[in-house]
Amino acid sequence: MTIRKAEPKDKKDILEITNLLYLDIPNFVWNTDEFIDRQIKNGEYFLAETEEKIVGIISFRQRKKKIHIETLSATDDHQSEGVGSQLIGFAKEFTKEKGFSILRVYSFHEYKTIDFYLKQGFSLLEKPGIYNNHEYYRLEMRI
Repeated sequence: MTIRKAEPKDKKDILEITNLLYLDIPNFVWNTDEFIDRQIKNGEYFLAETEEKIVGIISFRQRKKKIHIETLSATDDHQSEGVGSQLIGFAKEFTKEKGFSILRVYSFHEYKTIDFYLKQGFSLLEKPGIYNNHEYYRLEMRI
């Protein structure tokens, strides 16, 4: 598996994967053209590929000397194959390269990914997050 920076031509494939993450929450932005375009333009979107097929995605945002994972997903046919773990490894390296020591991730409860993130070395932050009256997990890892 290789991980590469996303390009504008990848947007359609990214949208297919991000639509799998969609939740009926007001102003859910992670699967919108604007969000994806901005992150690709800013060099914050990356793709995991095997045999030139996109099998996973990850996007970042830098805030207050921390790197935040905005989007992380593997395609349905590549769940439980280590794609997510490899993307987390990439996120750790990305964080170091940017000169930061804290990596954060957020996950809505519906995704049922808390155990995955804890196994990857993240710690659950005490206070949950709220997005448009919708609660989510907040996790952090020191690199």
